[in-house]
Amino acid sequence: VKSSNATEIRRLKNELASLRKVMISYINQIDSLNRLTAQQKQVIAEVTQKYNDASRQISNLSEEKSQLNKKVTLAAQLDATNIWVEPKNKRDKRAKKVKDVVKFNIGFTVVKNITAEAGERTLYIRITKPDNDVLTKSSSNTFTYENRTLNYSIKKYIEYNGEEQQIVVYWNVEEFLYAGNYRVDIFADGTLIGSQRFALE
Repeated sequence: VKSSNATEIRRLKNELASLRKVMISYINQIDSLNRLTAQQKQVIAEVTQKYNDASRQISNLSEEKSQLNKKVTLAAQLDATNIWVEPKNKRDKRAKKVKDVVKFNIGFTVVKNITAEAGERTLYIRITKPDNDVLTKSSSNTFTYENRTLNYSIKKYIEYNGEEQQIVVYWNVEEFLYAGNYRVDIFADGTLIGSQRFALE
């Protein structure tokens, strides 16, 4: 019996030793896998960081390009200055009273701009009454501004060559006018390029 027990104990020791070797092998494999996973995580982290850096660079470049495009667009816009309005009576003299006004002479300067594209331009002039109603000869006289359709009073074509131009337009009054503050707005290329207020008494 003792001999049998000794044999069994040796067998169990050998089996236990074998199991320990297998366990050590598994532990080594797990350790290797953990190291590999850690390396993979590091690689993934580095790649993610590079991707994020590249994304930020692209975003910054896109923003710089957008800002530059805006500056170029702004630089190329026309600009109307020295805007004046002269109300005229039926003798073509300056009207002193609103009841005597039969015509508006409107003048302005389109300033020199060598950045602006040369060629034919369409100017839209709006004359707005004190109640914000726009003087217009037809409801179909419209143009687009900031995704809205607006009525215009006068449409003027000019040939722009980048040099300063003096412009004068006329509005024959067929509407009832009353005393108050009026406004002239000038548009070109979908942009408001000048405004001027004037009063009628």
